[in-house]
Amino acid sequence: MACLFLMRDTLDCAIYVDTGYAYPETLAMVDIAREMLPVHVVKSDRAGQNEREGIPADVVPIDWTRFGQSVSSVKPSRIQGYLGCCSENVSGPLMRAALDMGVTELVYGERFDESHKSTATDGDVVCGIKRLHPIESWSAAEVMAYLATKMDVPAHFSIKHSSLDCYDCTAYRSESKDRIEWMRVKYPDFYAQYSARNDALTGALKQAMEA
Repeated sequence: MACLFLMRDTLDCAIYVDTGYAYPETLAMVDIAREMLPVHVVKSDRAGQNEREGIPADVVPIDWTRFGQSVSSVKPSRIQGYLGCCSENVSGPLMRAALDMGVTELVYGERFDESHKSTATDGDVVCGIKRLHPIESWSAAEVMAYLATKMDVPAHFSIKHSSLDCYDCTAYRSESKDRIEWMRVKYPDFYAQYSARNDALTGALKQAMEA
């Protein structure tokens, strides 16, 4: 959102990848973006990808992956690494859409002080597209202070994992504790779906460790 406000006069459009599991707060941010510029929506088949590859996790028991089960035995559920899930369902579809649209520059909101970020920096060219990182040196506090001058900052921006991507995501555990508790109170139906997947993941990890 900071990048949108900062560069709204120079951007042609925004790209939003819809996994089908967004929180209402995320969709509200997309609506705000639409007031500033055209938003190109890309739908990904996250349901199908998770059905095929499994529940995303930070720690993956190899025998519970799709490939692992093909050489060990069929398990009650499948587990995949979270990077593969995010790549197939978000960053991959976004990049393919950008290439199909003939995009030459993409703006990212990555910052140096984030725990998860690409190795690319401002000005790097990836897949023939130049990456622009206008706020990469900003702190989280500076982002919030800037946004406060541009909009009524949403309450959920105080959540550490505030992008609120997929509500039933079982990865990023160290960064999702406040998100999970917030969801438990505000969206019990979402929380129930998350809990079922998280229980399956926890059971898989327990069995793998005991084995």
